[in-house]
Amino acid sequence: MNFPKLSLLTCLSLSLPHSFLALKCGQWNTHSCLGDIDIRYDADYTNSITEQNDLWAKQDGFYMVTQTSTQEMAHFNPVDLTGTVGLPYDDNAVVSYVNITTSGSRRYEHRYIIYPPAPQEFCDLPVPPGATNVLPYIPPGVPVPPGFAPVCGVNGYATFVESFKTSSHEKDGSLVNVGGALGFARDSGFDKSGDGVAYAIGERSLSFTGSSDRADGGKGISSKNWIFIGDDFNLARAVLENYNANTAALISSTSYQYTKIASEEDWVDMLQAAFVANNVQFDIASRGGPVPMERACLGARCPNETEWCEHDPECSESPYKEPNARLKAGVVAGFCIAGAAVLLAIVTLIFIRRLKQQKERIKAQFAARIAATIDLGVDANIAMNPDALKEEFQKIDSGADDGGDGYISKDELWAFMSSGKAGTMTKKDFDVLFLTLDDDGNGKVDYLEFINFLSTCGAYVKKEVQNKEDFVDDDENSA
Repeated sequence: MNFPKLSLLTCLSLSLPHSFLALKCGQWNTHSCLGDIDIRYDADYTNSITEQNDLWAKQDGFYMVTQTSTQEMAHFNPVDLTGTVGLPYDDNAVVSYVNITTSGSRRYEHRYIIYPPAPQEFCDLPVPPGATNVLPYIPPGVPVPPGFAPVCGVNGYATFVESFKTSSHEKDGSLVNVGGALGFARDSGFDKSGDGVAYAIGERSLSFTGSSDRADGGKGISSKNWIFIGDDFNLARAVLENYNANTAALISSTSYQYTKIASEEDWVDMLQAAFVANNVQFDIASRGGPVPMERACLGARCPNETEWCEHDPECSESPYKEPNARLKAGVVAGFCIAGAAVLLAIVTLIFIRRLKQQKERIKAQFAARIAATIDLGVDANIAMNPDALKEEFQKIDSGADDGGDGYISKDELWAFMSSGKAGTMTKKDFDVLFLTLDDDGNGKVDYLEFINFLSTCGAYVKKEVQNKEDFVDDDENSA
């Protein structure tokens, strides 16, 4: 048995990861959990957007929004139907109605955008081929709804924009973009091509950044900053800037003013009144009603669960994993010391037992060899008297060239033990036998040392002598 190896294995086993030892971090015997100091690693930390930062809860609600925009393209620009470029309405006269809802780890923003009719002087201008000065445009081959015939200067226009976001695995109140949709006229449903993040900054500010593909094939970058005004958080201002990612040129800058509406009922009434006031020809009820909440959407297709779960920490795997638990150094040392002590005790007991067994085996073999030289006339009960012992000592002492000097040398003892029919003693056992006999360690055994050792194995000698006499008696009787 290799004691150092056992001790090393014991210590190594105590430092194995928890997957082997079922350890948990943060216990009395293990190091603190990384999740205690870094919430990203805390699997139990909430994924709720509003619980991570309650500023998002303050943004929830219904708003009427006005805007002022400066754009690269002029207002009242006929729409090129091949490239969807242009807007035959005044972007600064837009009124939007926004519904923002946060539910757990998901955030929904639905925005109705209502344009008033274009001025008549714009409508009187010639329309280029392949373009239109009124929306929504119904492509050829698409059935026209009954009574649907929008007229430039008479009918306004309504569209929508919606976005979907979730909390992130950062668990710091930041949001990641899932995707969005826009249209009525060019509604293709949910689109996840854009990306972006949003942060709560301080006690009143929200920041949104993102990128998306432009209609001209380029890449666009957007940045929107939202600031609450007033103690009741019912007013807010925001600035949205769009840039060409290839040239870093500012494409447009739009300022918004948000006014929170007290109730959903008031908000719905205002939205419907705006449709009527601007003579918008669109059946909004066919889109599921004017107030999409939570998992509803205005687009032709809503994000499905798979698309949500590409980002939602409630149903996607976090890149931040709590490391395997490790025992504290003091605990490992304590267990190693305790383990070493236990192993030492076990090894000591095993050694003592084996040593005892070896001594008993040596005594039995030595007794068998002594008994083999005792005359059969000697009674077993008196075989260990001083005269008999002295005679046995002299037999062994005279077994080599230096025999008769009053000492048994190692060679004489080996010659004695190797002869006769008492069985073969191993060299290892013989070395132990001689060391045991040679009490003073001078390399030879005197008579006193000889009888002292035999006194410890007298029972074996008597037993062997008795066995020898019984064998002879049986042999004579059989003859």
